[in-house]
Amino acid sequence: MATVIKSPNELKMINVVCGKAVENACNRLLGSLQQIIDEEFYDVFDPEYYHRTYQFWRSATTKMLTQNCGQIFMDKSAMNYNKFWTGEKQIYAASIGSHGGFVTDETKEHRFWEVFIEFCEEHCIDILLEELQKQGLNVKK
Repeated sequence: MATVIKSPNELKMINVVCGKAVENACNRLLGSLQQIIDEEFYDVFDPEYYHRTYQFWRSATTKMLTQNCGQIFMDKSAMNYNKFWTGEKQIYAASIGSHGGFVTDETKEHRFWEVFIEFCEEHCIDILLEELQKQGLNVKK
């Protein structure tokens, strides 16, 4: 049965609940992105000439843009590789399978962002519906 919103206050409450569900869904998707970075980026290459700082992994983040709109992204400003390398370069390099300048046939097959986009296309609506239901809303696909 449909819920009837009878007042501006009821609408505000629905917006608050939806916002919490969106934020929770973004956090779940962020966790999935970090797992994909582990599997599709870090696990396919063992560096011999540098020490991993995991700044790239930690740069994956989420941010609420409005009360009911969030984003999951790689924050290029969260990475500091000194003057010779930037967060923007790191994101691009990782997206083509480069690890510290090293690219192999195997690493080229592991494109973390493409895998994440596919994951989102397949799962994000279900994740949001689950989070809306956890907030007490009766929603169906």
